[in-house]
Amino acid sequence: MRKKKIFIIDDDITFLNSLEVVLLKDFDVVKASTGETFYGVLSKEKPDLILLDVNLPGKNGFEILKELKANGKFAHLPVIMITGDVTVHIDKAFSAGADDCIFKSINIEDLMSCIQRLIK
Repeated sequence: MRKKKIFIIDDDITFLNSLEVVLLKDFDVVKASTGETFYGVLSKEKPDLILLDVNLPGKNGFEILKELKANGKFAHLPVIMITGDVTVHIDKAFSAGADDCIFKSINIEDLMSCIQRLIK
């Protein structure tokens, strides 16, 4: 059975690499650090779930999420928004189409539980 694939988009390279190491135990992982590279990787890699940072250079996570959910080819993909900004309103993430929202610093057990729930 093939491993499920998770696509992580975060501009904090240290966080991105650390999260990749944790997730590689159970999932295939692809990653990007900017919104500009998002769609190229998305089309090529066909992930099962997306972990999307809110604060990205260029297009922010909310803009990317709205575009993603408006695209019939990718609208079905579960998205977990990730942010270190405590002023981000969870309601905004859900109204933009997120399936969940997690704050940095991430509790790995909570993240894994959320991922498992969304990609059964």
